Amino acid sequence: MNEEKIEMRVFDFVNTHDLKSKNEVERAKMLCYFHYKECGEINFTMAQITELMTSAGFSAPNTSRLKETLIKGKILLSSKTKKGTLDFIPFVLQELESTIGKEWQDTSTIISDSELIDETKFCGKRNYLTMLIKQINSSYKNNCYDACAVLMRRLFEILLILSYQKIGIDNEIKSPDDNYFMLEKIVNNAKNNPTLKLSRIKKEFDSFREIGNISAHNITYIATQKDINDIKFNYRAMVEELYNKAGLL
Repeated sequence: MNEEKIEMRVFDFVNTHDLKSKNEVERAKMLCYFHYKECGEINFTMAQITELMTSAGFSAPNTSRLKETLIKGKILLSSKTKKGTLDFIPFVLQELESTIGKEWQDTSTIISDSELIDETKFCGKRNYLTMLIKQINSSYKNNCYDACAVLMRRLFEILLILSYQKIGIDNEIKSPDDNYFMLEKIVNNAKNNPTLKLSRIKKEFDSFREIGNISAHNITYIATQKDINDIKFNYRAMVEELYNKAGLL
């Protein structure tokens, strides 16, 4: 895991569990568990425990005294698998898993950082758009380019519909049963709509639609980073224009 992200998480962990008010032994126990959950390491040397504590902003401990207290307090024990290290007492580890382990079971947070679309500028307007943009950025960052392409197509379609709604002409892209047209038909209308008044970026609309279509429907096609990079500049320009048309900026 990225060391910078771990440093950010440990800061939150220290504050969430008020480790500043805990004694040295409790801090060591909690920080060892944090490290175990973040890095998957179950064995600890006293040098590692010292580093965990100092990295979290606490004073370096007297390692001999702390080791003795951790063992006597039945928190850690000498490892049987790795010489010179300590392991959690199984009961202590199980107790920590049951009380705070759920903090690592987050199924909603998306780790992203404006890899493709500027989150500072475009997120925070509507929650579903924020989540979609973060998914696009996260997919791009993690080399999931087919997923990224499909999500980009979806955001494009949503922004077009929101633009029509804002101007009050969304009836032009609806069928008699009040359902919106397929994206191809919406794009054809948008490119020639005198009320929507799009800039020359509309010439790129078919490329935004097609890259998502191919990734979603072509059996043998696998998108690459280059496929996304080839359209990302114009895509960003489109997002900004449609955000303005939709009254989101």
